[in-house]
Amino acid sequence: MSFRARILLVGILAAFLAPDAARPADWGIGASFGAVNDISHRFQIEEFHARDWNAWLEFGIEDHVQLRGTYGSLRAPADTNSAASVRSDVDYGTIGVSYEFLEGESDYTSGLFAGFGGYRVRPDGAPADTVFGWHAGVDGSIRIISKLSAVGRITAHRFRSGGGRTMLSGTAGLLFRF
Repeated sequence: MSFRARILLVGILAAFLAPDAARPADWGIGASFGAVNDISHRFQIEEFHARDWNAWLEFGIEDHVQLRGTYGSLRAPADTNSAASVRSDVDYGTIGVSYEFLEGESDYTSGLFAGFGGYRVRPDGAPADTVFGWHAGVDGSIRIISKLSAVGRITAHRFRSGGGRTMLSGTAGLLFRF
């Protein structure tokens, strides 16, 4: 079974085994795209050039609390010691919990999220390495129509590769809840 298939299976099982699974489901599916920067040793805003794309499935386990399974891919420099032209793809599958804060009676929410997952690091011209790590971040959403929202998210990914790497991504996308 492939790495992607294992991550998807774990996410589906976690959603079905979540507390209060007998209550009506509050499901959501979304996708986003954005920029990423390796901030393992320094942070410079102009270094947000690479890409992060991801898709997720979420399940409401309580009011304003979602269990979220995410699959995505980062494209960034292989590490801070390599030449600028050497790149690395980092495929990831994560399981996390998100808490939303409602902003009054408006159609806007903000939130915090965190979780853990597997990261498959694939440097150009080198063998892949699968490692574990965690992620945490903040997000916000604005409802466009009844079940469709625009989502913005800032996520920090920390995983053990080459002594430990921290990637910061900023993404924007859409979320459909049903």
